[in-house]
Amino acid sequence: MSDLTKLLKQAFKNKDYRHGYADEFLNSSIATQIKVLREQRGWSQKELAKLAQMKQPRISVMENVNYSSWSIKILRELAEAFDLTLCVSFETFGKRLADIVRFNRENLERFSFENDPVFAQIEKKDVPTPAMTLFQAPKNLSDKKTVLRLMPSQMEYCSAATAQSVTRPQAEDTPLRKREPSGIEKELARVA
Repeated sequence: MSDLTKLLKQAFKNKDYRHGYADEFLNSSIATQIKVLREQRGWSQKELAKLAQMKQPRISVMENVNYSSWSIKILRELAEAFDLTLCVSFETFGKRLADIVRFNRENLERFSFENDPVFAQIEKKDVPTPAMTLFQAPKNLSDKKTVLRLMPSQMEYCSAATAQSVTRPQAEDTPLRKREPSGIEKELARVA
């Protein structure tokens, strides 16, 4: 256990301290990640501002570790500019402590979609057949008669009428068949 971990574990026993520290860390980590992602892509603040449809001074302010007026809307716009997805979640202080200890540039970098190794390695044989059909004929979804149902372990087509069974299982639903995970599912599991 590092000295920092020991100190923070002791200090976090005080509720006001742990919440204040976590808030400050969140603000500085978002600001730092914006700068790291911009630099990772070799962009100037002006280039990022153009992609995020903002002005350059706004990017400069958001890269300041003392900035604290984040909004989900702005973070979504930045995520789209970086071609990333935004993840917002509630976490334990144990998870936050781990984030603090491993806070460094390398852990803040992210691949944009086109450079994401999970998607760069997709081959036809790795994509389940229904998903392949979706890629080949996206117009099938425009008639709203067929929808793609995504499950953690399987991808399958179902009619719009049975799509509700994803959230509200009904007695007449047939059990999902077991199958071997596809190559991409194995890769996702390995990365996770």
